[in-house]
Amino acid sequence: MKVKSFTIYILIIIILTLSIPIPALAETAPDLTAKAYILIEMETGQVLAEKNADERRSPASTTKIMTALVALENANLDDEMTASENAINSVPYDYVTAGIKVGETLKFKDLLDLMMITSANEASNVIAENVAKDGTLQGFTELMNLKAAALGLDGTHFTNSSGKEEEDHYTTARDLAKLSREAMKLDTFREVVGRTEFTLPDTNLRKSSEWKAGHLTYTNELLRSHSRYYSKVTGIKTGYTDLAGLCLVASAVNPDGLELISVVLGAEDKTHQFEDSQKLLEYGFKNFSYQQLTKKGEYVSRFEVADAVDGKKVEIITNNDFSHILPLDEEVRNQKLKVIKTFNEPFIAPIEQGQTVGKIEYIYDGKSIGVVELVSKEAIEKTTIAILRDKYKEIINDERFIFGVKAAGLAIVAIFILGFILRLINRKRRRRFNYYSSRKNNYRFRDYR
Repeated sequence: MKVKSFTIYILIIIILTLSIPIPALAETAPDLTAKAYILIEMETGQVLAEKNADERRSPASTTKIMTALVALENANLDDEMTASENAINSVPYDYVTAGIKVGETLKFKDLLDLMMITSANEASNVIAENVAKDGTLQGFTELMNLKAAALGLDGTHFTNSSGKEEEDHYTTARDLAKLSREAMKLDTFREVVGRTEFTLPDTNLRKSSEWKAGHLTYTNELLRSHSRYYSKVTGIKTGYTDLAGLCLVASAVNPDGLELISVVLGAEDKTHQFEDSQKLLEYGFKNFSYQQLTKKGEYVSRFEVADAVDGKKVEIITNNDFSHILPLDEEVRNQKLKVIKTFNEPFIAPIEQGQTVGKIEYIYDGKSIGVVELVSKEAIEKTTIAILRDKYKEIINDERFIFGVKAAGLAIVAIFILGFILRLINRKRRRRFNYYSSRKNNYRFRDYR
């Protein structure tokens, strides 16, 4: 009987233990084969995961992201561009080409498709020569480096437009993420890198059907991938050379509209090129989301206000909404998130409705991620006595009033001194008059005798 009761007791404890929810631990950054990687949020550029992100590496064909960005800023899609002998023959024999012929003319939009979707290297050279003011590949790389400097890509330097291996041609995972974020702001760029299909054009040297289309296919296989964590892959560009290894700059968006950019450089093989990228993107979507930290009009605090009518207090509210991408794990989020409230104390009437009276600053992982303005919910009037007192203070502290008082004081002193001097003069005059009058009378008395 005792054994049976003890068994039942143990079963109850086990059931209760299993029924207690165990909080999920935040997943650490995925273990990838890539030599360097980074994951950022598209809108803000916030870094969600990274490894060797500032290590200089060969970018291979991810270089073409910059080529496309510079070209789109300096050319029109319908511009006709002719291939020079140098543009065709400067591509090494073992690099991907589309088979463009010397003297062949294509529109910029078609060259853009060949460069970004099939990674055709001579297409990037044709674009570069036709966009550069001096018509040279070197002239175009100067534009690329100027753009890199303008974007603050401190770990980047380009010597060609295609990604051909050269000693002084390098970038970093972080710089590629920044570059891609900038390029994805352009609708045309975004549209091109999100496609797997394109039309081979008629040219001055061939019909559309005469292209050798067998190898002219998309290279970003991630565009065809499916995941429970994102709804669509939106780009961007693959890359490969022996030195660079397998590379992929990718982007995807989830049903909530959160878009992430991943950069994977030096993956182990082609399979991991895409698997690493997918793992990195899924890590971001699984562990981060936009979270609203403040709603507009949210009550914050209440303070005494000096000189307020009826002793009314100022009620402080937020002036705007604020959301930021943060970890879904509450424990991790609370450990790294600091909220600093600052109020413009002391509060003195009058205070207008909507007047700024402070701020809330949000700091995540030691970095400021945003500021919310704090305002007064209602207007607060000043008492009549306080108004009269302040008017009096204003008057007596006014420079013109002080000058007038000083001038009046000096005038009074001057008048007093002048009066004193005049009295002295009058006394002297009276003394002289009395003296001469006395002598005159003495003379008259003598003559009379």
